[in-house]
Amino acid sequence: MSHEATNWAIKQKGLPPAAKIVLWHLCDRYNPDFGCFPSQDALARDCEISRATLNRHLDALEERGLVAREARRDERTRKQLSTRYRLGFEADFEP
Repeated sequence: MSHEATNWAIKQKGLPPAAKIVLWHLCDRYNPDFGCFPSQDALARDCEISRATLNRHLDALEERGLVAREARRDERTRKQLSTRYRLGFEADFEP
């Protein structure tokens, strides 16, 4: 958890309440040394919404330039890994 991340999430204005909850839970999972990698199942469960609803809110957060999703794969097995979520306050963030 990063206080910088959660404080940044709280300061975002004009978001629908459920989208703000998604953003807050992403920020709550952010680790300053490693980033943010929650599974969609865990994130949907934390936010108490379905995965379909979660993805609609993630799309909206991306459109506003607050979050960027980065798909990852294991280079050896090509198996899909958890998504990396880049957050708007990170120094290297590019929407």
